[in-house]
Amino acid sequence: MIQVRDKPTFLRRLYPNTKLWMCLGLTITVVVLANTWYSMVVLALGVFFIFKEKYYLEFKVVGSAILLMAFTMFLINGTLNPVNDFTKDALFVIPVPLVPFKFYREGLLYALRYFQRIAPLMAALFLLFRTMNMTDLGISMNQGGLPYRASFIFITTFQILPQLSKEMQQIMDAQKARGLETEGNLWARFKSFIPVMVPVVANSIMKVQMQAIALETKGFNAPAKKTIYRDLEIRGIDHFLKWLSIAASIAAIVYRLLVVFVKR
Repeated sequence: MIQVRDKPTFLRRLYPNTKLWMCLGLTITVVVLANTWYSMVVLALGVFFIFKEKYYLEFKVVGSAILLMAFTMFLINGTLNPVNDFTKDALFVIPVPLVPFKFYREGLLYALRYFQRIAPLMAALFLLFRTMNMTDLGISMNQGGLPYRASFIFITTFQILPQLSKEMQQIMDAQKARGLETEGNLWARFKSFIPVMVPVVANSIMKVQMQAIALETKGFNAPAKKTIYRDLEIRGIDHFLKWLSIAASIAAIVYRLLVVFVKR
């Protein structure tokens, strides 16, 4: 059997809290600055590192959503947005039979204004969160001063959906092997819903009970100070990216306030 080893890369080796600061910095700068060139650079870098980190198969859904969003936004706003000046000639026309699509400059700029804020963040935040290990995130949050129970609840919440999805797929495969029809028309899918959901709910309740017992045996509610089985290394690049994200966020906010003040 071939064993796949998860080799540490630059993004995967970053401290989890550093990635959270980077998410905050990217969100503030992209939204506040609303600069087309800056947004396109963030989008290009995000896509580049997604391929470099080999997450392109998982990015297909997000990438398809970005392309669909771009198509619908520019199509609807470029042709039907009330901000368009329909008294002027269209910027360009797509000669569709019967009803040609006329695109106007105002609508296209309106669509670009929002697309350049959404698309880069979808790619960049997907990359940062996908390269983040949830166990390391819980440890870093606890080291940062967050109470142990709060960090445990936060991490457990993100682990519920993947576990339920995996367990549901296993139960569906087992039911298919027993002859249950899980595919077909809407009625066939509805009939297979109960034979699949009942084992999922029952197994979830059993796992919650087992987890509660395991936590009690490990002293989860004990008043003693909790220990961490491994320490995460905070490197110099982590401090640099953290303060760079904070500085960029503050600079973007100050720049936007100055622009608004000058216009007044």
